[in-house]
Amino acid sequence: MKITVHPGHFKNRAQAYDEIEIAALYPADFKVPPVDNDNHWHEFSSQIYILEGELHITDVDQDKTLVAGPGARVDVPARVVHQEKSGQGYTVIAGMSVDPASLDGPTDLDPKLLEK
Repeated sequence: MKITVHPGHFKNRAQAYDEIEIAALYPADFKVPPVDNDNHWHEFSSQIYILEGELHITDVDQDKTLVAGPGARVDVPARVVHQEKSGQGYTVIAGMSVDPASLDGPTDLDPKLLEK
């Protein structure tokens, strides 16, 4: 599995929410501050709809950095090691494979944990 970016995928919030509902995902709105994080992974998959700002996301296994701006959908499969960068931050609607309210503790997990 790999991270994919679909530029110009959606036009507005309503379309993003409709797609999340059709995919049976849990919606969550996030305003992400400027970020430059370390390599990490998540136990859940997500479809990220970029509303504002720009996200640079590196798929570590593919050694490829993808850029997503407003209107793009970013698909991040569970257990894929990646890194996120954004100098100005970004605003998204995320469709998540788990209910965000059920998440307890850190969601950015150390790649060393995948080796076990």
